[in-house]
Amino acid sequence: MKKIISGILVSLTILIFGLSISIMFLGASAYKNNELFFIFNYSFSIVPTDSMIGDQPDSLEPGDVAILKRGNFDQISIGDVVVYQDLVNIGGVGKRILIIHRVVDINSDGSLVTKGDNPVNSIDPHPVTSSTYQGTLSSKVTFLKPIVDLMIYSRSLIFLALTAVLVILLIWELAHMYSKIY
Repeated sequence: MKKIISGILVSLTILIFGLSISIMFLGASAYKNNELFFIFNYSFSIVPTDSMIGDQPDSLEPGDVAILKRGNFDQISIGDVVVYQDLVNIGGVGKRILIIHRVVDINSDGSLVTKGDNPVNSIDPHPVTSSTYQGTLSSKVTFLKPIVDLMIYSRSLIFLALTAVLVILLIWELAHMYSKIY
């Protein structure tokens, strides 16, 4: 009976290890492509700029963690905060980035007019379409700013540490399983 339980626990550990590694690589790939990585239709993003500082309850400050939900583009209404991809000119090169702004109007063709909550912002130059829409703000987490700073400035170190911990756990479980078999 102990061997069966041990085998089940080892199998679960290996499964969790594999899923963790997969999620890390898929998330890194989404980040590289400036896309959101959704798990069960939810994702998160860290707000990088002050464009959403405002007096609305769902206004965002730099370092806030935005919890995003993949939604139906046709159900977005004025006042919703959305994330979308836009092509911007950075150093003379066009680059796709994620932008989180509030919907202030809906055009007759169904595209969304957006603007950041910060009073210095103007209306965004490109309307949001269903092909550029990524998700809608579901909630925000504001108390994690010190951890967010660590994540932003030490991302590769954290990735390496998580990978090392997972590998050590896998080796420990395999050694434990080997000692039980022999």
